Amino acid sequence: MPLFLPNVEITFRGWMGGAIYVQNLATVLSQLPEAERPRIVILTDGGLDAALPRSLFNLAAVEGIFEPSGKPLAVKPALAPVILDAAGEPDPARITALFDEAAAIFPVLRSMFNPNKALHWIPDFQHKYLPEMFDAEEMGNRDSEFRIMTHSRRFVLVSSEAGRQDLRRFYPTATAKTYTWHFASSLDAAAVPADDPRPKFGLPEKFLFAPNQFWKHKDHLTLFRAVAHLRDRGISATVACTGRAIDARHPDYMDKLNAFIIDNTLQDHVKFLGVVVPDVLVNLFRHAAAVIQPSLFEGWSTVVEDTKALGRPLFLTDLPVHREQAAEAGPGAAFHFYPPGDAGSLADNIAQAWPDLAPGPDQASEANAEAARRLHAQNSARAFVTIMRDMQAQS
Repeated sequence: MPLFLPNVEITFRGWMGGAIYVQNLATVLSQLPEAERPRIVILTDGGLDAALPRSLFNLAAVEGIFEPSGKPLAVKPALAPVILDAAGEPDPARITALFDEAAAIFPVLRSMFNPNKALHWIPDFQHKYLPEMFDAEEMGNRDSEFRIMTHSRRFVLVSSEAGRQDLRRFYPTATAKTYTWHFASSLDAAAVPADDPRPKFGLPEKFLFAPNQFWKHKDHLTLFRAVAHLRDRGISATVACTGRAIDARHPDYMDKLNAFIIDNTLQDHVKFLGVVVPDVLVNLFRHAAAVIQPSLFEGWSTVVEDTKALGRPLFLTDLPVHREQAAEAGPGAAFHFYPPGDAGSLADNIAQAWPDLAPGPDQASEANAEAARRLHAQNSARAFVTIMRDMQAQS
């Protein structure tokens, strides 16, 4: 049952969350027993020098990477006999037949791409809740694309029950069959030695961690205001931030954050670490006293899933999707909710918990979280295979 991923280079250029989503999907599918595991074929116009296709090819379920033209870039031994002719050369007819066998083509984010097997992905309906984050052109484009996907295409996937409810609310006459799929974290803490990242980054023994791209709706400004409130109340909290310091929609946003830090003398309380490799990311989660997810809107938060996977305490905005994710957490998970955009409430929550917050690693909590993550990942993978089988049955 091949799963065909459209052009990963074009689709996820500049969108780290989307790249992580595909990485997580391919990872959990690769962890299924071989008899259950779908075969994944990937297209990219970025070549094998691009990080995403290179890392995907190392996963068990990924059998081949091709250019959009069908030219093979990398093929594993199991797939080679399927696409090569008697002389051992790539056979365009066989490659076309392979693509035609796909049970699902995913993720499809543009309505102009419309084969019968396309599974169109709507990550979220942020533009309906936060229109100020978008210009008029992008608002119009999103509405047009989502309307076509939901009314003129066969299959649509959303990332949460909250997203499914939003689709019904905003597009009540939608005719596409809608699936809901929750992705699971692919962070494998057990495979990463507990290497303390604090000396490398100049972090204090007890610090908070905020791993997110610096997009305006991620709302780092409220987090930094909360840190200032805490300092003024005698609590010296340092927050370490990872992620790309670029917001294409709001190019001056990072300048505003830096100005706030300087104006409020928070240089010793806010640390920008940039984009870090996965092992370092795991150890930042692991050693943090708590994780902060201040986002004003999410489809299905990677930060929340990764925090659950490491068993760390989490302060997060009180969004329906965050509540939905919290409901799937294993025993002992500690969630502290606060109203979106409310720096005072976030500061109050942190201040109340501060005496009991301790830096990790917490081996017992991590072991329990890892067991829950593995079960969740397996269930997530099987749920996606079920979606593909359902699509296949309707073809």
